Amino acid sequence: MMLLLALFSHYLSAAVPDGLKQLHTLAQGQSELLEAAQSREEQARERKDRARGTLFPQLTGRYSFTEIDPLPGEPSPFRRRNQYTVLVNLNQPLYRGDAISAFSFARMDIDLQKRLKEQQGLSLWMDVGDSYYNLWRSKIDLENIRQLRRFSEERVGELKERVRVGRSRKGELLQAQAQLATVEADLSQAENNVKGAEERIEFLAGSKIDPQFGALPVTKQTVSPLGEYLQKILNRPDIKARSQEVLMADKMVDVAKAGHQPTLDFNANAYFLRTGIVEDSRWDVGVNLSVPIFQGGSVVAQTREATERKREATLMLERLKREAQRDIKILWQNAQMVEKILEDLRAATERARATYEENKKDYRYGLVTSLDVLLALNEFISTKRRFENAIIDRELTTLQLNLAVGDMP
Repeated sequence: MMLLLALFSHYLSAAVPDGLKQLHTLAQGQSELLEAAQSREEQARERKDRARGTLFPQLTGRYSFTEIDPLPGEPSPFRRRNQYTVLVNLNQPLYRGDAISAFSFARMDIDLQKRLKEQQGLSLWMDVGDSYYNLWRSKIDLENIRQLRRFSEERVGELKERVRVGRSRKGELLQAQAQLATVEADLSQAENNVKGAEERIEFLAGSKIDPQFGALPVTKQTVSPLGEYLQKILNRPDIKARSQEVLMADKMVDVAKAGHQPTLDFNANAYFLRTGIVEDSRWDVGVNLSVPIFQGGSVVAQTREATERKREATLMLERLKREAQRDIKILWQNAQMVEKILEDLRAATERARATYEENKKDYRYGLVTSLDVLLALNEFISTKRRFENAIIDRELTTLQLNLAVGDMP
């Protein structure tokens, strides 16, 4: 009886998954995907600086040298065999519609990469949560099967003694031994499941660790009304990223349309050496105006393409919102259902335990067979495994529901 009470004592107190936070901290420092997301954000900042650079003045030093076939006639500045120029050129864009739009686009891209990095962080939490609770589930299941093996070994040992003294049939012993062999096979499978779960943990953490688990939590989880979760959808980083993509697609339409607009530049040259009739002139200034007249329809095609990309981005945003609503509804329903399942399984486990205890007593008085005891034992351990798995399901579902609305632990 004391042993059976010990089987339940490990979930009589609430547990705080400190091991989950520990694993996430290690995974955060190890994740190449987070580092890559950070790198993409830095690349976006550099693209913004590059786009801004097209709006700033450009200062260029130039040197040119040309040697020509000597011309007949008297020497003059027009007949120089050697022509050369040394100058510094200043070019200041005064108006370029595409450059302004491109700079705005680059600034928006930084916000997009930030949202994508946040989404990567959320995905990491999902991976960590799944792996953590999967290992916890596997270890609990392994312990339950080990307990079943101990009980089965006790039954086999007891039946051997009863067969020896003639109080039980050999067939009952064979049944118990067959039960033990089945449990041994289940035990090997459970041990393999634990190893697989530990490998996933080691991959996330970057090293072999043994996360803390503690006691199974039995405190009922509080689930808010569905409407409150649905209202938080717009806070999800992936939806924010999609919304940003729509804005960027709209800006790309402006970039494409800018191909119809003129460009205006200011130019200034300072000469150090030059030849020809203007060799004594040391500077000149001017403006260059370029007005597109006909470009073969390329700008119109680019504008239409950008408009379709905006439409595509808008459709993908609406699709993602609907998928988010679907996922949240399913998770919310699962969270509601798992509490009811837990209550039923808790009662079923207690009754299965009591049935097993009564069958053990009745067996000593010859009221039931050894098969009845084995069936009661299997039912007890099976129900207990389902109950404890349901507790893990509740914890994981609650975490997934919070992550589905963008709330990180």
